Amino acid sequence: MKNKNLFFISFAIFIVTMIGMLWTEKQSGCGKDIIIPLELAPSITAFKELLVSSCRLEWIESNTYLDFVFILTYTATIFFAFRSLTDSFKLPIWLVVLPGIFDAVENVHLLKFLRADANNVSEMSFSIYYWCVYIKFGLLIVILLALLVLAIKALYTKLNGSKA
Repeated sequence: MKNKNLFFISFAIFIVTMIGMLWTEKQSGCGKDIIIPLELAPSITAFKELLVSSCRLEWIESNTYLDFVFILTYTATIFFAFRSLTDSFKLPIWLVVLPGIFDAVENVHLLKFLRADANNVSEMSFSIYYWCVYIKFGLLIVILLALLVLAIKALYTKLNGSKA
């Protein structure tokens, strides 16, 4: 199967998974857009303050479990996007997989923190969570910018009918 076809298949699954995540986030009753603020919370106290009494933690847990599928879909989508935009995959595979690893570690901690008392969460555990979140987002931004540059280069080459 061609890389473009695999890209479109993985992208379609990515979109379906994202819709499921948005739906479970809405079902949590924590207010609009709770997941990203939870991820970016600067401390366990701030994390816990976001979980108001109306929050239904089982929905946030479901969202986080679904995020493990999301990790696989965005990793596959990124991988096949690179493969379809380049003649050969020039980036080391670990660079594409690394954000997913940080995201998975983040999810494990998020699940642990949801029901834990803030006083029982060690500073080290929250620091691991905190840095995994920021490293993941940083890597994804770099990867998406690289994809954008490759897409612009491919479009330029196609429009000019020559190799740029």
